[in-house]
Amino acid sequence: MSQINTISEFLLQAGTDYRVFDMARGIRALGSQFFLDIESAAVPAPYPRQQHTWFGVLFFNQKTSHERYIWFVKLPLDEQGLVIDAARQQFLQIVVEALGRSLDKQNNPNNQLPENPFTFVPNQQQLADFNSIGRIVLDMPLSDHLDIVEQYLMDPKRHDWRAIPLQGIANFTASLQHMKSKHLLLTQFSILAPDMQYALCASLENHQIDEKISSVLVNWYHQDTNDEKRLHSVLRGLCQSKARVVVNSFISLILSSENGQTNTGLMLIAARHWLCMKEPAILALFVEQLAACEDQTFIGLYSDLVQIPEIRKPMLEVLRWPEKSPQLNQAIGQLFGQKTS
Repeated sequence: MSQINTISEFLLQAGTDYRVFDMARGIRALGSQFFLDIESAAVPAPYPRQQHTWFGVLFFNQKTSHERYIWFVKLPLDEQGLVIDAARQQFLQIVVEALGRSLDKQNNPNNQLPENPFTFVPNQQQLADFNSIGRIVLDMPLSDHLDIVEQYLMDPKRHDWRAIPLQGIANFTASLQHMKSKHLLLTQFSILAPDMQYALCASLENHQIDEKISSVLVNWYHQDTNDEKRLHSVLRGLCQSKARVVVNSFISLILSSENGQTNTGLMLIAARHWLCMKEPAILALFVEQLAACEDQTFIGLYSDLVQIPEIRKPMLEVLRWPEKSPQLNQAIGQLFGQKTS
């Protein structure tokens, strides 16, 4: 019997239909061919984190069952950002040993895998958002929790935000393509309880948002620029914003202020706004602020960013900048283990 070499091959041979999402830096759908190219090491992982690529795999067999199954899989990457072949093969061996070559509902009703180093459990926010996004992709209705959120947003003074389940918030942000939900967010966001605002931002990082929603978040930050939690929430909420001009302007503003000089702020920008590093002025601001941090912060975030294919080239060019500040020279020296005085 021929060897199964990829997760895609296993799922197809098992007779399933499947959808794959990148889970590393916000939830993003991946086409089946792109996923195959990534796991086959034909292309580098697009959103690496901690030297791994992180996937949510939703699969089902419509002919035999209406049930859906989920795997959360992380695979290690080499220095070029390519999936390590031996690790993928080891994961597949675990899959085949646990499930066989077809998904056996009798012996393993949930098609779950035994504990192994290649699976992970997302945080509660990601789990809720993944559930909502998966339902939309599969054209399934969202749960009744959506009504509870809409009632609260329409009249927040009459309802207790603490009664709203996390899944309801995830369902609401997933429904923002509908005018009713979008209008509620645009008109009511500024008067909601702070904890609800934070929760909405945390969920928005897993969705693409337009310029109007992005501007609402930025304006909310400007209402209290001393609120560090508000800043961190806005940075998360803007993660997948399509309004590049708005986001770039906001990131420039933050990096030029004291708020952009904290380790947490810089980590959030690196984790969620790496696209801004394509802009030379933003990259220069970010790198200089990063160089002012302790050595391990610079080494960790630089090493993380240089693995992202979209910005690998500008990040490498930082090392060759002809004019670098003394602190950046020192940070780069530490990156390569050089002693500087």
